[in-house]
Amino acid sequence: MNEMMFHQRKRRKDVTLNVTSLIDVLFLLLIFFMLTGTFKRVGELDLDLPEAKTSVPGGDTETRTIEIDVTEDGSVYMDGETVAFDRVRDALAKRHRERPEAPVLINAEAGVRHGQVMRLLDLVRDLGFGGVAFGAKADTTG
Repeated sequence: MNEMMFHQRKRRKDVTLNVTSLIDVLFLLLIFFMLTGTFKRVGELDLDLPEAKTSVPGGDTETRTIEIDVTEDGSVYMDGETVAFDRVRDALAKRHRERPEAPVLINAEAGVRHGQVMRLLDLVRDLGFGGVAFGAKADTTG
């Protein structure tokens, strides 16, 4: 009898796709975009500042600016924290002791009373800060 010789087929290895490295790259990209993306600062106010044709963007200084924001309803925020108007002098004096050379930026909405802004300006001058500036939107029409 003639024996047939059958060859046993070699079993193919199962193909697997290792996605671990792809997931690592995905997470690295996610972290990169989260860290480099621009976000609105926490506690930042959306003030309706008046426009000025001569306003220029503020530059970075060695000493961080102390920001005073005044809204039309009379609320005062100093570096993002709410301060009662009668406590502004104390809060400014504390910041002056910490950073005497820091400039002060007063951001007052267009509808804020002139007298309130002038009282803030007097407080800043009396305490002897290194400078004062007023925030405004740049006029983009001309």
